[in-house]
Amino acid sequence: MLPGGMMPVTQLVAMIRSSPPKSAAGLLMAMPAERLPVVTAAMRPADLVRIVPALRPEARRGLIRALGPEHLFEVIRGVPLDEAAGLVPMVPTDRLAPVVAGLSDSALAALLGGLPQDQRQRVESVADPRRERRVLGLAYEDSVSRALARGNLQVGRQDDVMVVTKGRWRIVVAARHDDDGRVAVLAAEDAAYTVRADGVLAVTDQPTAGEVLQYCQGARDAGRPLETATWVDERHDGHLIRTLVSLFR
Repeated sequence: MLPGGMMPVTQLVAMIRSSPPKSAAGLLMAMPAERLPVVTAAMRPADLVRIVPALRPEARRGLIRALGPEHLFEVIRGVPLDEAAGLVPMVPTDRLAPVVAGLSDSALAALLGGLPQDQRQRVESVADPRRERRVLGLAYEDSVSRALARGNLQVGRQDDVMVVTKGRWRIVVAARHDDDGRVAVLAAEDAAYTVRADGVLAVTDQPTAGEVLQYCQGARDAGRPLETATWVDERHDGHLIRTLVSLFR
């Protein structure tokens, strides 16, 4: 008889809980599919979070489909971000909305940044429209931060802007979604005084407005290093990095 085939649920759960992740995953994968919802319902979300990385992809899919709403949300929230990005596509669409609704704005933004475009659209389609602007803004900032990190730059946070450091140099970066530079430039300049930055970079997903470009040129002429960059996806990484590096000179 397979492990857990007819073993009492409490005994099986105790065995899973006391086993190393790989062994516990083996016990889950060995039990009949119809028994999985009963057993997982008796487990703590933390126990499931511990086991998820050791499960094979198909077993993860079976686990996600077997979980009740509360457990499903707790598992998605409890695993590392890269694991969550792999689990969300496995969540049936009719059960996805409660999971998305339970995530904080920052957690949802970070999750969106790790999903492929089709899955990102799927998550956005079930999200509360009232959160859209706030979450998309956070997701955009997170994406720009990862783009800077891909350029081997040290990126920190200061309130709602980023601070890139290189030796004694400090550059403030304000990334704003659905902006043509008007909001990002003001946010970056305001923060620059607080952190005593050596330069300022405003990053947006829309082309920079002409009047903003003129303002930046005037700032540079006055000795205040201020640049703008348009970044939408990884295709723009090179332009973003080159623009930022120019402020270190």
